[in-house]
Amino acid sequence: MMTTNGKPLISWGIKAITWVAAGLLAAQTGWGHFGVADARAIYPSPAASVENIAHRGASGHAPESTLSAFRLAVRMGADRVELDVQQSRDGELMTIHDSTLDRTTDGHGKVREHDRAQLKRLDAGAWFKNKHPQHRIDYQDARIPTLDEVLHSLGTEGRYCIEIKEGLPTNTADQVLATLSRHQLLQTQSPEQVIIQSFDPAVLKQIHQKHPELTLIQLIHYRQAGSLSRGGLQRIATYADGIGFHHRRMEREDIRRAHREGLRIHAYTVNQKKKMRRLLDWDVDAICTDFPDRLREVKREQLMDKPISER
Repeated sequence: MMTTNGKPLISWGIKAITWVAAGLLAAQTGWGHFGVADARAIYPSPAASVENIAHRGASGHAPESTLSAFRLAVRMGADRVELDVQQSRDGELMTIHDSTLDRTTDGHGKVREHDRAQLKRLDAGAWFKNKHPQHRIDYQDARIPTLDEVLHSLGTEGRYCIEIKEGLPTNTADQVLATLSRHQLLQTQSPEQVIIQSFDPAVLKQIHQKHPELTLIQLIHYRQAGSLSRGGLQRIATYADGIGFHHRRMEREDIRRAHREGLRIHAYTVNQKKKMRRLLDWDVDAICTDFPDRLREVKREQLMDKPISER
């Protein structure tokens, strides 16, 4: 059975019970070397099948959107790193969340008012130690990476969730696709190695027309989360594979409604263990977090705490 966007309809609401071997292997090998993909391959569980997406890298432990944060996320067992792209004045794709420089660098003004060389000279890490003095590592040499640099650093073994920001030049999506192609990430045998998400439906529709095999997530603004009708979800399903909600606006019924329309549902940005546990119980498909290590622990606890008869 197919969805309206031409992709297989997965029964998201019905997930298999965890096999005890998954828990035993996790305990024996260390969860950092036994992740979600391994658990799914053995016998998927509700906890094991929920993706752990590192929001701007392990941004609770390192300066967001830097190579340090992305590499740390991988070491912490994240299934995927989430990153945002902005364009520089000379058209380079820079990995930074804000459209301005002031919050996360020692620069000022808009990203698009500076060329790549100027942006690469900025300090993108010293602010983190000032804001979090308890952290021992000094990241003052961190720089704003280009999308090329991130993909080169993590390579074809990495898994990515790339957000294309609203209001960027119309060629941004094509640039992202060209960059992914250069890094052999559109030729991969795993169609979900790269997820592209955006609040802008026009961007996602443009990508879907050119690469319908790519996994696309329609992000929903906080203020709009409670207004999605069945018709709205069905329209999204014509070009996207899922929706992203702010976790504070997410109810269990939202997840069920999305699943009924063949859409996955991602929760962002979840940093408290109590809320992670609730979302896992609610059968969400992915959790985006600044602390991938916390989510890894919660997933492991849920897996190991189940009685053997329920694994």
